[in-house]
Amino acid sequence: MITTEKINSIFNHYNSLNAAADICTERNLNGLMMFALDSDFVDFDGDKLTLTRGEGPLKAIEIERIAGAENLGSHWAIVMPASVIFVNKRNGEVRVALLAE
Repeated sequence: MITTEKINSIFNHYNSLNAAADICTERNLNGLMMFALDSDFVDFDGDKLTLTRGEGPLKAIEIERIAGAENLGSHWAIVMPASVIFVNKRNGEVRVALLAE
């Protein structure tokens, strides 16, 4: 289960990394890209991720906007500057947690 505490923990971890944090190891974008290459629900085209079940502004995410990513078992959490996007690995469903300041 993805709780509010888990969302806050993931968000705080990735958004507190310094700008020089390694994109592959510390930000885990390599794992996200590998998931995208094997998934029917996420496509990676070099400079952005496209979510097949996403709509509007959630259809495509520019890689440079991603602060980090975490594999949560049944979901991938994609951390952005003010939100966390969750992609269900089984059905591609996209959920967003907006963070209050």
